[in-house]
Amino acid sequence: MGPGTQKGRLFMETFDIMYVDSESMEYKGTADSVYKKYGKEWTIRPLGNGNGNWLLTKRADILVNGKSYRKEVLDYYSKQKMTRQLFLKFKSDLESGKIKLQA
Repeated sequence: MGPGTQKGRLFMETFDIMYVDSESMEYKGTADSVYKKYGKEWTIRPLGNGNGNWLLTKRADILVNGKSYRKEVLDYYSKQKMTRQLFLKFKSDLESGKIKLQA
């Protein structure tokens, strides 16, 4: 059997492809509280002169079937910034078969 066939039938893998916009917000509180609450998912930087204000940012991402492909897409297209336009190109290339994802 050739690629894309299974017991004489063609099959197509379906992908749930989603673009996640970047986010930013300000937070007021202690370093301990901000890192405890947001440290795993957000980039945290002090805002101001140590007065308890923090800037939290989250990068844009591409999710395929719930898994992040941000790094892979940026590397593949030799880009440094994730944009909606880059997402649309990736989605088009994936759906047309130009790009194949390994499980």
